[in-house]
Amino acid sequence: MHFLCLHGLGTNSQILETQTAALRYELGDSHTYDFVEGTIPCPISPEIASYFPANDNYYGYFDPYAPKTFTKALDDLEAFIARDGPFDGVLAYSHGAQLTAAMLGRLRSRDPFAQPFSCAVFISGGIPYEFACDDVKELRYVDPVRSGVLVHIPTANIWGKNDVSYPGTSEVLSKLCRPEWNTTFVHTGGHNIPSSKAKSDLIGSVKAIRRTIDRALIT
Repeated sequence: MHFLCLHGLGTNSQILETQTAALRYELGDSHTYDFVEGTIPCPISPEIASYFPANDNYYGYFDPYAPKTFTKALDDLEAFIARDGPFDGVLAYSHGAQLTAAMLGRLRSRDPFAQPFSCAVFISGGIPYEFACDDVKELRYVDPVRSGVLVHIPTANIWGKNDVSYPGTSEVLSKLCRPEWNTTFVHTGGHNIPSSKAKSDLIGSVKAIRRTIDRALIT
């Protein structure tokens, strides 16, 4: 499968390549990956501050305090997929998962058959914002009770039980995914992507992703 990959807030595509290296290795060499970088400069994420230089360039796809940048990010992501795709799946981390889920919901609201991916892998995913936000002053989180299912493709939702940075957000995102096609895995870490340092967490994540890929191939 060919995956589009989106990084977290205050990181960059090169860091996501590093963060996912062990995961991609365990998944095998039958998959390819395209890493798309955010365009909005922002401070380094606290989760990686001790591993990367503070004076490097770090980005987000949108500014959570500027609704118009969120709308532009949705438009830009759709345009990127149309221009550089097709992609079989998406692997998105944290802020990137938040944007991706909102984009998938917006596309489906326009056309129930418009799905640019066969599957999605969300790691430490954030709660997506409401995508009808052109004239609002403040972004609002999607409410699973009011919105129902937002993501109608096979998904893997992976998060850490000790996530103190954004506790509970991944559980909400998971509830926005079609339940019969959703695989979850909760690892022992925090707001991070499992690596070779925690082998059982890494293998559990890989199993969840493989299950999702297999489901996408028969759905």
